[in-house]
Amino acid sequence: METTESRAKPTTPVRALEFYSGIGGMRYALKRACLESTVLAAFDLNNVANDVYEHNFGERPVQGNLGTMTAKKLDKYGASLWTMSPPCQPYTRNGLQKGAGDFRASSFTYLLTLLPALTTPPSYILVENVVGFEASSTRKELVETLHANAYTCQEFLCTPLQFGIPYSRPRYFMLAKRQPLHFAVEYPPDVIMMHPPVGVPSGTHLPVRPVVFS
Repeated sequence: METTESRAKPTTPVRALEFYSGIGGMRYALKRACLESTVLAAFDLNNVANDVYEHNFGERPVQGNLGTMTAKKLDKYGASLWTMSPPCQPYTRNGLQKGAGDFRASSFTYLLTLLPALTTPPSYILVENVVGFEASSTRKELVETLHANAYTCQEFLCTPLQFGIPYSRPRYFMLAKRQPLHFAVEYPPDVIMMHPPVGVPSGTHLPVRPVVFS
Protein backbone atom coordinates (compact mmCIF):
# COMPACT_ATOMS: atom_id res chain seq x y z
CA MET A 1 0.00 0.00 0.00
CA GLU A 2 1.38 3.37 -0.98
CA THR A 3 1.78 6.05 1.64
CA THR A 4 0.58 9.62 1.31
CA GLU A 5 4.20 10.69 1.25
CA SER A 6 5.05 8.50 -1.74
CA ARG A 7 1.98 9.69 -3.70
CA ALA A 8 2.70 13.39 -3.23
CA LYS A 9 4.33 15.53 -5.88
CA PRO A 10 8.10 15.93 -5.44
CA THR A 11 8.90 18.41 -2.69
CA THR A 12 12.00 19.56 -4.55
CA PRO A 13 12.14 20.70 -8.19
CA VAL A 14 12.41 17.89 -10.75
CA ARG A 15 15.85 17.83 -12.37
CA ALA A 16 15.45 16.21 -15.77
CA LEU A 17 17.67 14.78 -18.47
CA GLU A 18 15.89 14.53 -21.81
CA PHE A 19 17.35 11.76 -23.99
CA TYR A 20 16.37 11.60 -27.69
CA SER A 21 14.77 15.00 -27.20
CA GLY A 22 13.51 15.58 -30.77
CA ILE A 23 11.74 18.94 -30.93
CA GLY A 24 11.04 18.96 -27.20
CA GLY A 25 7.77 17.10 -26.70
CA MET A 26 8.81 15.66 -23.34
CA ARG A 27 9.96 19.05 -22.11
CA TYR A 28 6.65 20.59 -23.10
CA ALA A 29 4.76 17.76 -21.38
CA LEU A 30 6.79 18.38 -18.22
CA LYS A 31 5.76 22.02 -18.38
CA ARG A 32 2.10 21.10 -18.91
CA ALA A 33 2.27 18.78 -15.90
CA CYS A 34 2.62 21.92 -13.74
CA LEU A 35 5.66 20.52 -11.95
CA GLU A 36 8.45 22.78 -10.79
CA SER A 37 11.24 21.44 -12.97
CA THR A 38 14.52 22.15 -14.68
CA VAL A 39 15.79 20.40 -17.81
CA LEU A 40 19.49 20.04 -17.08
CA ALA A 41 20.36 18.88 -20.59
CA ALA A 42 18.77 17.45 -23.71
CA PHE A 43 20.42 15.04 -26.15
CA ASP A 44 19.66 14.36 -29.81
CA LEU A 45 21.65 13.55 -32.96
CA ASN A 46 19.29 15.21 -35.45
CA ASN A 47 20.46 18.66 -36.43
CA VAL A 48 17.07 19.84 -37.75
CA ALA A 49 15.26 18.61 -34.63
CA ASN A 50 17.81 20.44 -32.52
CA ASP A 51 17.17 23.64 -34.52
CA VAL A 52 13.46 23.38 -33.74
CA TYR A 53 14.13 22.54 -30.08
CA GLU A 54 16.36 25.58 -29.77
CA HIS A 55 13.67 27.75 -31.38
CA ASN A 56 11.05 26.39 -28.99
CA PHE A 57 13.03 26.60 -25.75
CA GLY A 58 16.04 28.86 -26.35
CA GLU A 59 18.50 26.07 -25.52
CA ARG A 60 20.19 23.67 -27.92
CA PRO A 61 20.42 19.95 -27.15
CA VAL A 62 23.78 18.25 -26.92
CA GLN A 63 24.42 16.81 -30.37
CA GLY A 64 26.61 13.78 -29.93
CA ASN A 65 26.74 10.01 -29.69
CA LEU A 66 25.24 8.76 -26.42
CA GLY A 67 27.55 5.79 -26.74
CA THR A 68 30.30 8.03 -25.37
CA MET A 69 28.34 8.84 -22.20
CA THR A 70 29.75 7.56 -18.91
CA ALA A 71 28.27 6.92 -15.48
CA LYS A 72 30.56 9.63 -14.09
CA LYS A 73 29.18 12.21 -16.52
CA LEU A 74 25.59 11.25 -15.69
CA ASP A 75 26.24 11.44 -11.96
CA LYS A 76 27.49 15.01 -12.34
CA TYR A 77 24.04 16.10 -13.52
CA GLY A 78 22.33 14.75 -10.41
CA ALA A 79 19.10 14.24 -12.37
CA SER A 80 15.99 12.97 -10.61
CA LEU A 81 14.15 12.21 -13.90
CA TRP A 82 15.18 10.68 -17.21
CA THR A 83 12.84 11.03 -20.19
CA MET A 84 13.67 8.71 -23.08
CA SER A 85 12.18 8.48 -26.57
CA PRO A 86 14.68 6.24 -28.37
CA PRO A 87 14.55 5.61 -32.14
CA CYS A 88 11.40 3.72 -33.09
CA GLN A 89 12.58 2.09 -36.34
CA PRO A 90 13.69 -1.18 -34.67
CA TYR A 91 10.11 -1.77 -33.41
CA THR A 92 7.71 -0.51 -36.09
CA ARG A 93 5.16 -2.99 -37.39
CA ASN A 94 6.24 -2.48 -41.00
CA GLY A 95 9.97 -2.70 -40.23
CA LEU A 96 12.32 -5.63 -39.67
CA GLN A 97 11.58 -5.58 -35.92
CA LYS A 98 15.13 -6.50 -34.92
CA GLY A 99 14.71 -4.91 -31.50
CA ALA A 100 17.97 -4.78 -29.54
CA GLY A 101 19.72 -6.34 -32.55
CA ASP A 102 19.18 -3.16 -34.59
CA PHE A 103 22.12 -0.74 -34.46
CA ARG A 104 19.67 2.13 -33.86
CA ALA A 105 18.80 0.59 -30.49
CA SER A 106 22.43 0.42 -29.36
CA SER A 107 22.64 3.80 -27.62
CA PHE A 108 19.52 3.07 -25.58
CA THR A 109 20.69 -0.36 -24.46
CA TYR A 110 24.09 1.17 -23.69
CA LEU A 111 22.49 3.73 -21.38
CA LEU A 112 20.78 0.86 -19.57
CA THR A 113 24.18 -0.68 -18.84
CA LEU A 114 25.23 2.53 -17.08
CA LEU A 115 22.31 2.54 -14.66
CA PRO A 116 23.81 0.04 -12.16
CA ALA A 117 27.05 2.06 -12.08
CA LEU A 118 25.42 5.34 -11.02
CA THR A 119 25.93 6.63 -7.50
CA THR A 120 22.88 8.92 -7.89
CA PRO A 121 20.40 7.08 -10.15
CA PRO A 122 17.24 8.95 -11.17
CA SER A 123 14.15 8.52 -9.00
CA TYR A 124 11.89 8.52 -12.07
CA ILE A 125 12.24 7.23 -15.64
CA LEU A 126 9.78 7.75 -18.49
CA VAL A 127 10.17 5.80 -21.75
CA GLU A 128 8.05 6.39 -24.85
CA ASN A 129 8.01 4.51 -28.14
CA VAL A 130 5.82 3.02 -30.86
CA VAL A 131 3.40 0.15 -30.42
CA GLY A 132 5.57 -2.89 -31.05
CA PHE A 133 8.22 -1.89 -28.53
CA GLU A 134 6.26 -3.77 -25.84
CA ALA A 135 6.97 -7.09 -27.60
CA SER A 136 10.64 -6.41 -28.31
CA SER A 137 13.86 -7.75 -26.85
CA THR A 138 14.76 -4.16 -25.96
CA ARG A 139 11.72 -3.88 -23.75
CA LYS A 140 12.69 -7.16 -22.04
CA GLU A 141 16.17 -5.81 -21.36
CA LEU A 142 14.72 -2.53 -20.08
CA VAL A 143 12.36 -4.23 -17.62
CA GLU A 144 15.04 -6.62 -16.35
CA THR A 145 17.51 -3.78 -15.81
CA LEU A 146 14.98 -1.63 -13.97
CA HIS A 147 13.82 -4.46 -11.71
CA ALA A 148 17.43 -5.34 -10.90
CA ASN A 149 18.04 -1.75 -9.84
CA ALA A 150 15.10 -1.35 -7.46
CA TYR A 151 12.60 0.24 -9.85
CA THR A 152 8.87 -0.45 -9.98
CA CYS A 153 7.42 -0.16 -13.49
CA GLN A 154 4.03 0.38 -15.09
CA GLU A 155 3.35 0.20 -18.84
CA PHE A 156 0.58 1.65 -20.96
CA LEU A 157 -0.62 1.89 -24.54
CA CYS A 158 -2.31 5.26 -25.00
CA THR A 159 -3.63 7.38 -27.82
CA PRO A 160 -4.15 11.16 -27.58
CA LEU A 161 -7.81 10.58 -28.47
CA GLN A 162 -8.27 9.13 -24.98
CA PHE A 163 -7.36 12.54 -23.57
CA GLY A 164 -9.50 14.58 -25.95
CA ILE A 165 -6.71 15.40 -28.42
CA PRO A 166 -7.52 14.77 -32.12
CA TYR A 167 -4.64 12.42 -32.96
CA SER A 168 -5.26 8.69 -33.08
CA ARG A 169 -1.81 7.10 -33.25
CA PRO A 170 -1.25 4.89 -30.16
CA ARG A 171 2.06 4.95 -28.30
CA TYR A 172 3.82 2.85 -25.69
CA PHE A 173 4.74 4.43 -22.35
CA MET A 174 6.66 3.06 -19.39
CA LEU A 175 6.73 4.83 -16.04
CA ALA A 176 9.33 3.73 -13.49
CA LYS A 177 9.89 4.83 -9.89
CA ARG A 178 12.85 3.85 -7.77
CA GLN A 179 12.06 2.35 -4.39
CA PRO A 180 10.93 3.39 -1.84
CA LEU A 181 8.69 5.40 -4.21
CA HIS A 182 5.54 3.57 -5.32
CA PHE A 183 2.50 4.03 -7.56
CA ALA A 184 -0.90 4.97 -6.19
CA VAL A 185 -2.47 2.04 -8.09
CA GLU A 186 -0.59 -1.23 -8.46
CA TYR A 187 -1.01 -3.52 -11.49
CA PRO A 188 0.11 -7.12 -12.02
CA PRO A 189 3.63 -7.37 -13.46
CA ASP A 190 4.08 -7.83 -17.21
CA VAL A 191 0.60 -6.52 -17.99
CA ILE A 192 0.31 -3.53 -20.31
CA MET A 193 -2.66 -1.33 -19.53
CA MET A 194 -4.76 0.92 -21.73
CA HIS A 195 -5.83 4.20 -20.20
CA PRO A 196 -9.63 4.44 -20.33
CA PRO A 197 -11.18 6.67 -23.00
CA VAL A 198 -12.64 10.03 -22.03
CA GLY A 199 -15.95 9.43 -20.24
CA VAL A 200 -14.99 6.11 -18.63
CA PRO A 201 -15.12 6.37 -14.81
CA SER A 202 -11.84 7.21 -13.10
CA GLY A 203 -10.04 4.13 -11.83
CA THR A 204 -11.18 1.93 -14.74
CA HIS A 205 -8.20 0.30 -16.47
CA LEU A 206 -8.42 -2.13 -19.34
CA PRO A 207 -5.72 -4.80 -19.90
CA VAL A 208 -4.53 -4.80 -23.50
CA ARG A 209 -2.78 -8.16 -23.86
CA PRO A 210 -0.06 -10.24 -22.21
CA VAL A 211 3.48 -9.19 -23.05
CA VAL A 212 5.22 -11.44 -25.57
CA PHE A 213 9.00 -11.34 -25.52
CA SER A 214 10.81 -11.73 -28.80
